[in-house]
Amino acid sequence: MIPPRKGAAITPPRSLGEPAPTRAEAVRRIAEIDRKSWKREVGYHRRSLAETAMSRYKGVIGPGLRARKFGNQKAEAAIGVRCMNVFTDLGMPVSVKIA
Repeated sequence: MIPPRKGAAITPPRSLGEPAPTRAEAVRRIAEIDRKSWKREVGYHRRSLAETAMSRYKGVIGPGLRARKFGNQKAEAAIGVRCMNVFTDLGMPVSVKIA
């Protein structure tokens, strides 16, 4: 689930009709607890980590497989994953919140 934007209202403008029930529930829940807690509650951080890992893989290894046969594609993907794991073991960047 993609989080609603900050300041999202439960009631949409009349031109849009009824809000999707899951969106209204998400907005209501974010109002009850904070946005960060809601993301943890629905597992958004895990999804974000998975998307970041795939983006990193595609950026370093490439967006597609070059092999034609399925067995060779599996081996190529395994080699790519192994390379990414070695890079990760060498060290991830340290991010610091400034403000």
